[in-house]
Amino acid sequence: MVRPSKQYQCQRCSRTFARLEHLQRHDRSHTKEKPYLCTQCPKAFTRKDLLARHERLAHNDAAPGQGSTSSPSVASPQVFDGLNVLASAVTDHPAPATIPGPQSLLPAPHESFTPGLAASTQGHPIATPSLSAQGPPGPAGFNEPFVGYGPATSYDGDDFTTFLDSIPLPSHPYSPTYQPLPLFPGFHFDSASEYSQPVAKASNDVTTPSSSILPRHGTQLPSLQPEGAHTPYKARDPSAPISVTAQCRDRLIAELSSYSNVVPEPYTPSRHALSRCISAYMTNFHCHYPFMHPPTLDVDSLPLHLIFGMASVGAQYCREPDTSMSLYKVAKAVTLEHIRRDLQWGCLSPETEGPVDPVSRGQDIIETVQALVLLISVSCWSERDPPHHEALYIRSFMETLLRQGGLNDLPAQDGSWESWIRYERIKRTKLIVFCFFSVQTIVFDIPPLILTEELTLDLPCTEREWTATSASQWLEERSQSRGEPKLQDALNSLFTHTGAAKSSLESFSSLGGYVLIHAMIQNIWVIQKASRLPVTNGSFLSPSVITSLEQALELWCQCWEHNQESSIDPFNPHGPVSFTSTALLRLAYIRLNADFSSARRLDTWNPDVIARSLKNNLSVQRSDRLTRAALHCAHALSTPIKLGINYVARTLVVSWSNQYALCSLECAVLLAKWLEVATIPNPEPALTEQEHKLLEFVLEMVMEAQHGVSREWLLANNTRLSATVTRLWARLFTADYIWQLVNLIGSSLNRYADIIESDG
Repeated sequence: MVRPSKQYQCQRCSRTFARLEHLQRHDRSHTKEKPYLCTQCPKAFTRKDLLARHERLAHNDAAPGQGSTSSPSVASPQVFDGLNVLASAVTDHPAPATIPGPQSLLPAPHESFTPGLAASTQGHPIATPSLSAQGPPGPAGFNEPFVGYGPATSYDGDDFTTFLDSIPLPSHPYSPTYQPLPLFPGFHFDSASEYSQPVAKASNDVTTPSSSILPRHGTQLPSLQPEGAHTPYKARDPSAPISVTAQCRDRLIAELSSYSNVVPEPYTPSRHALSRCISAYMTNFHCHYPFMHPPTLDVDSLPLHLIFGMASVGAQYCREPDTSMSLYKVAKAVTLEHIRRDLQWGCLSPETEGPVDPVSRGQDIIETVQALVLLISVSCWSERDPPHHEALYIRSFMETLLRQGGLNDLPAQDGSWESWIRYERIKRTKLIVFCFFSVQTIVFDIPPLILTEELTLDLPCTEREWTATSASQWLEERSQSRGEPKLQDALNSLFTHTGAAKSSLESFSSLGGYVLIHAMIQNIWVIQKASRLPVTNGSFLSPSVITSLEQALELWCQCWEHNQESSIDPFNPHGPVSFTSTALLRLAYIRLNADFSSARRLDTWNPDVIARSLKNNLSVQRSDRLTRAALHCAHALSTPIKLGINYVARTLVVSWSNQYALCSLECAVLLAKWLEVATIPNPEPALTEQEHKLLEFVLEMVMEAQHGVSREWLLANNTRLSATVTRLWARLFTADYIWQLVNLIGSSLNRYADIIESDG
């Protein structure tokens, strides 16, 4: 494919663009021009999608049939829009009462898919007409009626094809509100794609930017100089591979000799191996947990245990498990011995019992905590090499050091770039440790060691600020930032449904949103555990609690959209953290409907035990909320099916965070549970309109992915469709993955499908 030339140049900053509309959109970032005016209030916006969103949120009380005319209409072909019909079927936005023809099914340009909430955007309950107007009262559990819904319409082959074609076409393509699942862009291998502004859809003939699926940090390899060559250090390009110098390796060997009591015969890799492994760490793992500062990273100045920890993680991505294990053993022994020698004595030096410089001690603590994070990263996802239980006792050292150094203490800033980097790096490390504890809670169902209420830190900055390569570039990016809210203030804004609270948190950074969604998942876990106490009679979450949490998740989605760096493209140049956050968003919605925490049994590392626990210890009851959660799960599978599950499994999923696989496990099981209760003969009560449509969508999706199956065969009993869908999920996680836990999830899903079939 010929790469389009960049022929349009900005006169202010000399950037070039391949398309005129990209230049015009970029130019408005300089002029602050707001050409899109709202006809119903004085507000103006820089982009059409922001105007459309404003109209939907601020002026959605227009009379039925009265559409907004302030935004230019989008020309749409007369096709069946399956996404809009499904969304209206399971949210609080009703579809037209009648369906006279295909054109009536097209959404208005400002319509969106929002996770269904029984509340308006102002936080006040929405009064919905009762189903009693159309018939007798429905059973308990279906107390959120959907009004204005037309006759049931089955999906034929052309309709479903059109639905798949329509998946990337919402007016905001990278939105978890519109699309509660990863949306894969078209693969154009065009590195010239612009990510500097969110993409606005102007027509249906649109391609989404993809950057490309090639490695983001290039393919240049370190030069293979002789081991003894000493190369002078140079300031490095953040996108270039790491090059470990001979002097650095000599220093590491010398420091290893002082740990001979715990590492008598240490593994000492060549500097080329260290360069390769650390480069792999920065390219593949660091982007998921970005606490290092790539532009100023100097490997020569890092301590021994941190370098070996980075190399151990990177060796996994180099497909060198033996190297990773050897590096892990050395890093673990040195780190724990370093803690014993130098950090367990408080603020006194163990040699002189004199005071220790607090700045250097704080630096030592934070680098040791980072090394522990990397050790946990290696051991947490493996059954035996190394054993996963090591991650559970290592984390206690991590918590102890954080509290010893001050959980919320940060170094002072003097306004310089250097002091800000130190401040932000320490803050990011502490917040990422908090998220690591949350991940371990998700995996092993163990209490988190740091509670959300204990943290008073600010949220992390934007990735543009963090990856600025010079003080001047940092100042420029910093001047355009609104600053970071405190974690507690941001959480309060999500749960306080007032106009003032919303205006105080209009957006957050990618990593800030990741921290917030982990905080909300922790809250859900704590509430679910408390609901099992005898005093609560084992009741599940109350409707009022679920509604409050759903409203908070909806506000999180809105803030996510306002962040210009947000994307559910995992190859977004601003990093995959916002992509991972949308998977965690699905997990949060699922856990509002089913308590997966104690049913997963991943700690056993036994697919049969895991599958039987999910089968026997987890049940669902039909309700409108469950249908909405099942829609999230179905959408999460639809795009891999569109691209081809085998292709996605072997080329894309391998580079994603393990948290995606953890969330997909719950998506697969919840959807399977819903299908079992939705496909029994003559269900009581009868399936609702939204359930019918979701079931038809799943059937067409399975027939698209599973060669040679028919509708009649899939519905022969109430377990066949459920088992088939579960096997489709399992295919995503049965390739040759780097981490054993991902393969465990795939084999557990296959075993779960076996159990469903045997019980059918």
